[in-house]
Amino acid sequence: MMDNKPTTRFINIIMTGLFILIAITFITIAGSFYAVEQNAIRSGQEQLMQTLNYVTNNLRLVIENRSLSLQQFSEELAFKDLPEDPLAAAEKEGIIAAYLGSHEDQTNLLIQLDAEGIFSAAWVTEGGTTQILAEETALTYLQADPSFGSLFDGDPLLQNSSEYFLDNQSFVNLYTPIVAANGQVTGYLVAPLNLENMFKAEIFSDTSAYSGYPLVKNADMEVVIHPVESQVGLDIISDRQKQFPDLDLSDLRRLEEAQLTQAEGTLSYYSYWWDEENPTKVLKLGAFKWIDIGAAHWVIALNSDFYEHNRVPIQNNYILLSLLLLISAIVLIFVLLIRGYNKKNQAYEESQRFIEKQKFENERHQLEKRILKENKLESIGLLTTTIVHDMNNFLTPILGNAQLLMEEYAENDELVSELKEIYHAAEKGKELSTNVLRFSKVSEGQQDKSNDLSQVLKDTLSEITILTPKGITLENMITPDLSVEGFDKQDLQVVLYNLMTNAFQAIGNNPGKVKIRLEKALPPYNTELQKRSVVTREKQYAVLSITDDGPGIAEGLENENLFDPFFTTKGSKGSGLGLFVVSSIADKYDWQIKLDRAQKGLTVSVSIPLLPKE
Repeated sequence: MMDNKPTTRFINIIMTGLFILIAITFITIAGSFYAVEQNAIRSGQEQLMQTLNYVTNNLRLVIENRSLSLQQFSEELAFKDLPEDPLAAAEKEGIIAAYLGSHEDQTNLLIQLDAEGIFSAAWVTEGGTTQILAEETALTYLQADPSFGSLFDGDPLLQNSSEYFLDNQSFVNLYTPIVAANGQVTGYLVAPLNLENMFKAEIFSDTSAYSGYPLVKNADMEVVIHPVESQVGLDIISDRQKQFPDLDLSDLRRLEEAQLTQAEGTLSYYSYWWDEENPTKVLKLGAFKWIDIGAAHWVIALNSDFYEHNRVPIQNNYILLSLLLLISAIVLIFVLLIRGYNKKNQAYEESQRFIEKQKFENERHQLEKRILKENKLESIGLLTTTIVHDMNNFLTPILGNAQLLMEEYAENDELVSELKEIYHAAEKGKELSTNVLRFSKVSEGQQDKSNDLSQVLKDTLSEITILTPKGITLENMITPDLSVEGFDKQDLQVVLYNLMTNAFQAIGNNPGKVKIRLEKALPPYNTELQKRSVVTREKQYAVLSITDDGPGIAEGLENENLFDPFFTTKGSKGSGLGLFVVSSIADKYDWQIKLDRAQKGLTVSVSIPLLPKE
């Protein structure tokens, strides 16, 4: 590597210093922004908690006030029910109308029960007019009340029920007994309190331009009170996900988890304003607190938009400062880069020339390797042919003499039996040598113009099936009448024998299954095979596949390596010629081989061109 000139070193030092300065500036600005944001979050959460305490106390006081109002009305009603008072009936109607009219938007309905909890009467006020309410309508408010049974179980009377929902509105029932002058309970009054109307009228009537609001949820995380009435009764996660399936509610799940596991707390989270037609994600500050009012167990929550309340001037100053520093640094770096452009460009061109030279050397090296491999295979083929030819010369007299000896000593059964073993061994050797010649040169055997591949495969399987080890099951599914271009039937036997032998060896001594399937190639795969060349673009293919449930091919082992001669993964137990032999025969007929790795096992597919239809 060449030494840098002094000018270049100076430029490098200046540029390094500038980069360090820019990095320090960005880190400082980022740290300041983070500190400002955290302080703003803490300050906002403290304010929210103070406001939340006010909202919580106010909510409790309003419900208690409505309960006291009902108790006072109950006392007046008990007095007017005295039989000796002739004006009691008329005055009773006036008292009821006055009570219902005092908060018509919140408690405009009153139900009277006797001491046994049996319905007595009900009244409703609408538009300033009080009238009798049908029993069937009144009972819907009692049947929906989850706490109604507590009136008669002997426990102290609750101030109010837990929440329930009717017609997309939330209610609690206020309870009070009707006590006669002698102290005996003669009945009960139940007044449904509309929580949404009460909350808007007495607690939350926000007219500010800022986003944010209080809301109330029950222990099941269902919305009890919300400024957006369509949200009442919804689960804050599942129901909103149904309404807006594309929204990210992951932070709402975090909020829900915090509220279900803590009595009170504050946090920041990303959510949406649900009064928008297309809600957008915003960063919210939230505070929450659990309270019990009568039988109701609620979490009161208050939230606000973080950025609306915390746009502090210091953030703008930091942004301006960072922009100024960044522009200055860019200008200075640009000037320095112009000065060194020519030298760097010269170095770049030199580097490109070196890369091209290296690429050329790599390609030449690969070409030399390929030529060496082809020469090696050619030498192996020549050597194989010579050895096989000599072996046939040795085996021919052995076969002839053995046959003559068997005929001459036909009466000696023991000798004939041993001579047969010699004859069969020599015959197997000659058959093996004939098969080996098939890989080193074009077979001289008889080749038909066409073959019924289905029938040839069936015949071959009937001969090879006897080689199947115990514990291994063979399954085959052969599509009939698949005529293919001509081939030597013995070649298919060799292909099938080697592939099945590999499958048996992969399964080993374990129980297993080998599946042989022959069928027409599916259209997508057939199209892929046709794209190989102009010659194959009109052909249709049959696919012969052998599948085993052995361990499959090890990770990191390339498919191409498996077809190299003498390459084996079986150590001393393998010759490394099985798939090489299969590949050689496939190349002779232009068949295509494909290995499909699976989670367990291996499928070897051989694609064979079908005979064109006339």
